Amino acid sequence: MGYTATDIIHIGDPFVLVDGDTYYMYATHSSDGISVWKGRTPEKVEPVGLCYSKENSFGYECFWAPEVVKRADGKYVMHFTARDRADGLLRTGVAVSDSPTGPFLDVIPGKAMFDIGMATIDATCFTDDDGQSYLFYVKDCSVNIINGIHTSQIYGAKLSDDLTKLVGEHILIATPTQEWETRSLGAPCMSALEDEKFKHGKELFMWNEGPAILKHDGKYYMTYSANCYDSKLYSVGVAVADSPLGPYKKSDKNPIMSYIEGEISGPGHNAFFRDRKGKLVCAFHIHTDYDKPSGDRRYCLCPAEFENGELKLLYK
Repeated sequence: MGYTATDIIHIGDPFVLVDGDTYYMYATHSSDGISVWKGRTPEKVEPVGLCYSKENSFGYECFWAPEVVKRADGKYVMHFTARDRADGLLRTGVAVSDSPTGPFLDVIPGKAMFDIGMATIDATCFTDDDGQSYLFYVKDCSVNIINGIHTSQIYGAKLSDDLTKLVGEHILIATPTQEWETRSLGAPCMSALEDEKFKHGKELFMWNEGPAILKHDGKYYMTYSANCYDSKLYSVGVAVADSPLGPYKKSDKNPIMSYIEGEISGPGHNAFFRDRKGKLVCAFHIHTDYDKPSGDRRYCLCPAEFENGELKLLYK
């Protein structure tokens, strides 16, 4: 088995949509909007260009973590992050298109999907077997401070049938609790992994972010990423629940994907899809430069499977 490192770099947070015979990959990439790639295999996708443009967006920068689903009516719905022109906070956007390559347009022109008075990022949509859809998102650590620590936490809520509105209670799904999730506590966004204090104001940060949801044998599996995105310690964990909105129990075998010494740094912010043969595949990113981890990341893939009720990411 093992992972496949593609030639696509300068990206983050890859997500793959399979539509007919074509694979579409969306990623954090451009300051001008959301980019898309397409191809006949998930490993070999070619750049198409922007499918969502800053010119028509509620946001002006930080176009992050796009994910696209095909709605029952044949429209394509994108959930993503952008920094709101109104007040500069990171917010979750929702845009719709007739094509997977766009153009995607904000459902409400110039407006984010929702506003809870808090920065939100990393939205992902999950639809259960009964047709009910859910949105999982992250309260971002930039403004979410818990017990004096900047903390990214995962929340979930029911979605409207058209996938554009939250219609239920916002439920806390995951917050940093396990030891491995706090290893870059004092050194976010600068790869100073051994520093005990965060150099910019001595503040502390923790993350649970980048959720992705799978259902298997009646159980709900949520993968998520922890530690700082530009740290080699950025890794993936999994939690399991009996219902979509939890409660989720984190695996005592976490992390289920982490760096390989001398080979890959900071694997994380994964998403899942089934290829045209029905095989479960995990898309994720790693740092392009192992020795100098940063926001420059590479699109990677690996097989995934369930074994005795455990989710396995076969990246090694």
